[in-house]
Amino acid sequence: MNNTQIPATFNSIIGLGAPRGYFSVKGWNRWGNLVFFFILLAGALLVFLFGIYDTYMATRQHGPAMIDDKLTIPLGFAFILFAFGFLAGWGAYANWNKGVAAYERGFAYNDRKGIQTWRWEELVSMTSAITRHYTIGIYTGTTHIYRLYNRQNQRLVLSDSITNVEQLAKEIEENIFPLLYAHAAGQYNSGQEMVFGPVAISKAGITIDKKTYPWTDVKEVSIHRGILKVSRKEGGWFSGASAAASVIPNLRVLLTIIQQVVGLKAG
Repeated sequence: MNNTQIPATFNSIIGLGAPRGYFSVKGWNRWGNLVFFFILLAGALLVFLFGIYDTYMATRQHGPAMIDDKLTIPLGFAFILFAFGFLAGWGAYANWNKGVAAYERGFAYNDRKGIQTWRWEELVSMTSAITRHYTIGIYTGTTHIYRLYNRQNQRLVLSDSITNVEQLAKEIEENIFPLLYAHAAGQYNSGQEMVFGPVAISKAGITIDKKTYPWTDVKEVSIHRGILKVSRKEGGWFSGASAAASVIPNLRVLLTIIQQVVGLKAG
């Protein structure tokens, strides 16, 4: 786990059990934005003052007709610097107190709006968008975005602004998976259709993009380069039978049911 020292901000949290770790917002999202805020604000002020001075000197020599010519560009540039400075300042403000404290029975998320508690049994959906970036064939990094929904249809987005967010997401998934899998497997065995975003499964087969394929025709369901695909027993892929893994909620639950309950290879 990450840092096990939970900040005093979370002292009011009760009912979630023993603390497991704390995931703070990255320093860049706070101090970096704050530094840019002051630099851009100072730059905007300097450009504005230069524009005023330059316009004043020009009008002394050539009259008021020079105001538009001399002042328009500096004012526009100063406004752009101010706008970017405002965004940097807002980023610092929005991320200043952000952090996630993980516990035995859930986690607590803190931001400028206050602390939210998320119990494992209240979570109903989790999607993972993990993108590896390349520039001219050279790997330049990976971005992570995890979207969570609870029974009240509240949404929480965790991204790389949080330190070790991938480790945090793994901790969350490990705790909610047994609960979500037991519920989904029970529904499947009772004959109900299980919907996972663009994908649905039932005892009749698997449905992708409104096309249903009987299990008797399916050899394997797998993930290739972030795309869920279905292959036929006689070889090849079903035409159009694919969906982006990043938009499929509870993907691990879906693949586990296909493999353990349906009896097909999935992964």
